[in-house]
Amino acid sequence: MERHGKTAAGTERYRCPKCRKTTVIHRTDTRKRHLRDHFVDWLTGTDSKQKIAEKLGVSRQALSKEFQQFFGVGLEPPIPTELTARILIVDGTYIEGRALCALVAVTERDRIFWRFATEERYGTWLAFLESFPPPKVVVADGQKGMQRFVKHHWPQTAFQRCHFHLVMLVTHYLTRNPSEEVGRDILDLVHRLKYVKAPAERDRWLLLHRIWEKRYEKVFAERTAGGVYAHRKLRSVRSVLRRATPQLFTYLDYPGCPNTTNLVEGWVNTAIAEGIGRHRGLTLEKKKTLVSVILSNLKRPTREKPTRKFP
Repeated sequence: MERHGKTAAGTERYRCPKCRKTTVIHRTDTRKRHLRDHFVDWLTGTDSKQKIAEKLGVSRQALSKEFQQFFGVGLEPPIPTELTARILIVDGTYIEGRALCALVAVTERDRIFWRFATEERYGTWLAFLESFPPPKVVVADGQKGMQRFVKHHWPQTAFQRCHFHLVMLVTHYLTRNPSEEVGRDILDLVHRLKYVKAPAERDRWLLLHRIWEKRYEKVFAERTAGGVYAHRKLRSVRSVLRRATPQLFTYLDYPGCPNTTNLVEGWVNTAIAEGIGRHRGLTLEKKKTLVSVILSNLKRPTREKPTRKFP
């Protein structure tokens, strides 16, 4: 075979000196790689399938048929045996009502790992995280399954409760503008968590929390004529804070450790929500591929994150 110019499309043409027939070399691997790139661009970008099809000179129906081969492939990344993560920020986000959930873990080096599950509970966290080497500290919300996993399987790992989720939980019970003074006082105290940057400020916050409990202990004990507690939501807030307090200030003992899961919430979960919003109508199984592609191609934020200086 010898070179014999190029086709109208610019592809190298070859000719056999004996039979004088010409041909081009078809690289199926190269074609599939380029097609995969267009598939990723469609899922992660803003161009519609119609626009991509026009660029390639094919119909939208033909492009859809070509894209089918990439759905359901490589949905979950393997956990490297050499992985070392000193800090792990974890969170779960629901993708399809309560039928599909993505459990996400981000290391201090911005490496993202995920697993799909039907719900966020102890068993699903165990199946996901049991392959990870125990980190120094885990940052998570107050989900009981995650807390139970760390307690039983990573007993030497410290746990940092997400401040943002705690504020949202207290607000859920008391609203943003509680009608009673006891509610306004504790809501104000919870909002002060963001100003705790040193052990002295932590000790002051804990003192104010104890003062709040002592000051309103008669309110917590009030009962109605029927014998039930009159302020059940306030009692729920008191219980939530009692359970959360030992895990609220772990970040002070680990310089650079964040006190929220905002990295996952604002970076990973936001990207998933935007992608699902752009591609409404995908089946449940195809949404898994969508989320997998988004997370596999998610770029590191340009802003400085608190985990950058983690030793």
